[in-house]
Amino acid sequence: MKKITLYSLLMLLALFSCKKESEKIAQPLTMGQLTLSNGQPMPGDDLDIIYDSDREVEAFYLYLVGDKNYPVDIDFSEIDGEQHASIKVPDSAVAMAFLIKVDDQFDHNDKKGYFLPLYNENSEKMKGGNSAIAFYALRQGSDYGIKMDTKAAFETIHAEVSAHPELQSDWNSSYLQMAYRNDKVEGKKLIDAYAETFKSRSDIPEKEYSALMETYSLTGDRSKFDSIKKVALEKFPKGNTANYELVDQFQQERDLNKKAEIFKTFADANPKLGSIGNYMAGALAGTYYQQKDMVNFEKYISQIDDNSRRASTMNNLAWPLAESGESLDQAEKMSKTSLDLITSLQKNQEDKPDYFSKKQYQRYLESQYRMYADTYALILFKQGKTKEAIAYQEKAIDAKASDADVNQRYIDYLMADNQYEKVKEKAEHFMKLGHATKDIKEAYKTAYLKKDPSATDVDAKIAAFDEEAYKTQVAEIKKTMLDEEAPSFSLKDMDGKEVSLEALKGKTVILDFWATWCGPCIASFPGMQEVVTKYKDDDSVALLFIDTFERGPTREKMVEDFIKSNKYTFHVVYDPIIEGSNDFEVASKYDITGIPTKVIIGPDGRMKFKSVGYSGSIERLVTEMDIMIDILKS
Repeated sequence: MKKITLYSLLMLLALFSCKKESEKIAQPLTMGQLTLSNGQPMPGDDLDIIYDSDREVEAFYLYLVGDKNYPVDIDFSEIDGEQHASIKVPDSAVAMAFLIKVDDQFDHNDKKGYFLPLYNENSEKMKGGNSAIAFYALRQGSDYGIKMDTKAAFETIHAEVSAHPELQSDWNSSYLQMAYRNDKVEGKKLIDAYAETFKSRSDIPEKEYSALMETYSLTGDRSKFDSIKKVALEKFPKGNTANYELVDQFQQERDLNKKAEIFKTFADANPKLGSIGNYMAGALAGTYYQQKDMVNFEKYISQIDDNSRRASTMNNLAWPLAESGESLDQAEKMSKTSLDLITSLQKNQEDKPDYFSKKQYQRYLESQYRMYADTYALILFKQGKTKEAIAYQEKAIDAKASDADVNQRYIDYLMADNQYEKVKEKAEHFMKLGHATKDIKEAYKTAYLKKDPSATDVDAKIAAFDEEAYKTQVAEIKKTMLDEEAPSFSLKDMDGKEVSLEALKGKTVILDFWATWCGPCIASFPGMQEVVTKYKDDDSVALLFIDTFERGPTREKMVEDFIKSNKYTFHVVYDPIIEGSNDFEVASKYDITGIPTKVIIGPDGRMKFKSVGYSGSIERLVTEMDIMIDILKS
């Protein structure tokens, strides 16, 4: 990749040479492939950006405020093989992070990321800027390939909070929890010292009580947690603590009328329901719907004041009816309402949540629409409205046709409408992408022979499409290849035997992080069973299914019952909870933030691949595992 051109640097300098003499001339800053017109910008400044790439780039920046972050799109334009953009630094920011994706891969700048502290009018770093960067890199950096050492992050925050005590109220929850995780003895001293300050202060805001409660929840000190909560409830009877208390009561209550009374108490105190109130309204609506009490269903569904949440609730109720074919008229009404709600949000995006950039929110709404269109199409199909079902199922397919089940339904509807030529066209497309099921291939064969009954080359064509898809997948997977240290571990399996990673060195090791409550994990297991069966006699391959993010005294029995009832032949091991923490040992070591996640370790003992989520296609999952294993064997 070429370097930033001299012309570009001169242009950047020229942009700032026209400032008044009394102003400091900005000095450009280059990090990796990113160059900024000013290496010490202040909040409110304009900032020009050049990214050294002539390839397709998608980017956004995050402005960091304490332990919070807010995304904003960067609109690049290519000039002379470089990407150029201009942004305005938000007034409330103390630091910034730039996230840049090139050809579907985030540029992590050699795992350091692209971070920029901001400065004040005295050319001093903004207070809290270093902490904001360290915290973001630690908590969310791994999603973009950025590495941050836990101890280093804590020491950065500790140094800033110690130097600037006024930052403490903004950082207490995150800071105290990090302190405890870093060193339980010293962390406990910090927590207790902070709690002592409450005795001499009269103007403590509720967020500080909440921070202390969260910390005592982490340490397991229930008596102190209850004591702080009692004071917070007395001081802030309509605050967040009181709201969370109502949610706890709502979840524990079994009497439906009493649940409705709890929700009324909450709604009376909170005219805008927010996520908590909308959750309760949705739960009530769902329960009344199951009881066929349509009056109360309509009452509570209409109280959900977040249209995205209301649409989701409607779809969640309509989908099982679509699958079973029951109450289709009611299902159609709910499903169509969910689509109309999303359409209204697409037209008017004023209520965009601040955790989305504009483009991210737009894509989110598009994905929701596709999901709900899939539901609506299935309902229409079961009502005998095949052509309408086809029209909506087309809308349910994303640009990459990545959901094989959605593709399958589309082909089913086309077959039912005898559109054989279109079946051939679309099935071929899905097969070439590697997003076709066995049934799609059978439909292609049927449609092909309908058009040419004497054809003898259909199986060869399908094989050629599969080969093309395989080559495409190999190329895509090779792009994601890693070469990172695989942290060691030793865990107990369902028989109580110790299983260590060290003992498996020399093998290709597949770690599948999962939990019994994880729907996508469970959906992927038939495919993973195929992988286990395929490689059970291959001594060079080992699979471990690491049960994580799972708690409770009956955890092991629950896991064993699940594995046995489904007749899986998995080698399951248990990831232990870190003492005095809500974190899990191996999941933390491998930066696992969501499940299912598969980590593939090569014979050299180093991590080579990391795959998050489940595509919905068993065939694609098995093929991906085969490709990764083959690459490491070769």
